[in-house]
Amino acid sequence: MRLPDISALTSWLTRIPLLPIIPFAILLALLWVYGNFHQRPVASPQRQVSELPAIRPRDPGQYIRVLSIDGGGMRGLLALRCLEYLEKRSGKPVCELFDVMVGTSSGAFIVAALAMPLDQNTPRYTAAELLKEFPRLWGRTLEAPATHRILSLKGRTAPRFLTSTRQKVFQEFFGEAQLGAALTTIILPAYATREQVPFLFASDMGKSTSFSGVSGRAITEAGDFFLADAVTAATGNPAVSAPSKITNISNDQTEILIGAEVYANNPAVLALSEALLRYPGRQCVLISLGAGIPASGSTSATSGWRQTGNAAEILQVAAEASMLTTTQIASSLHRFGSGPVAAYIRLDIPLPADAPSADDGSHKNAEVLDALGIKLTSDKAATLDRTADFLGAKQ
Repeated sequence: MRLPDISALTSWLTRIPLLPIIPFAILLALLWVYGNFHQRPVASPQRQVSELPAIRPRDPGQYIRVLSIDGGGMRGLLALRCLEYLEKRSGKPVCELFDVMVGTSSGAFIVAALAMPLDQNTPRYTAAELLKEFPRLWGRTLEAPATHRILSLKGRTAPRFLTSTRQKVFQEFFGEAQLGAALTTIILPAYATREQVPFLFASDMGKSTSFSGVSGRAITEAGDFFLADAVTAATGNPAVSAPSKITNISNDQTEILIGAEVYANNPAVLALSEALLRYPGRQCVLISLGAGIPASGSTSATSGWRQTGNAAEILQVAAEASMLTTTQIASSLHRFGSGPVAAYIRLDIPLPADAPSADDGSHKNAEVLDALGIKLTSDKAATLDRTADFLGAKQ
């Protein structure tokens, strides 16, 4: 084998003009550093701990009333329209209509906001009030400075949206409210990246709930969390934002968390499981609110994925598959009659082929989605009426 002529190779390399390459190399290095910095977990701020009000005891009656809200970003407007309808028909706030409320991503924000107390007996927001605030507030979480959009190459080298921005928005909204002060049982699912297990923020325990691959479900003695921190973690879509580094109120446990889109974008079965763990031997009435059924034929004919087959699109496909699978499982459980689900109601609506992205925080997108929400409540008015009458009659 003939060895290369080292002197000739060295001579050839010295003839390459390095001056034009140096600025390009510096730019690539800066983009790498910027992207790497913004992919790190964002820590929660220190806050003042206050004493929690006494939680009202709740007797759910014959059936456990369970609410489940899918993750869907701005498409949470669809669920809010349904909840507004239920409130108006029943004459009661959402937190009084349900014994257990679970939501993924924007659904987590909705259940947390509707269970946040103004005082010991009154929620700070009704569904109608939150419906007015939601487009502006959620749109703010989707804002990113122009410099970030440029330096991240529109989300290619760094997360598209800043976790610190979302954290600031929720801090302003929830203030110093604590998870354990919720007016009904709320569960905000997330995912612990270090342990690689689902992680649930549960208000009624004042603790976190995690899962172990060896022993199954386990309760972590983590104490309570600030509501803003829990919602920040539960709304962190890993495809477009960095993880959250959340510390409990007693400062003795810290978790690195992303949102539950990776395993429970439709949390209906998770909600059912948590309700049955709290009320064993009882039957549940499960109300599941969707975030729009994706239009068929939206994948690329050549690659089989949406457009480019990148991580965000693949995660979206997985979330949609999870949503449909969970819907089928919940429906099957209801068909057994004497099983754990006495009634199962799924409310959702097909999305148009040109439906804007769930990550589009524009006013125009909000108007389109709100119109779909109004159509959903109109189409399902009879079902919503029966549901509201049943939920409102429960003591």
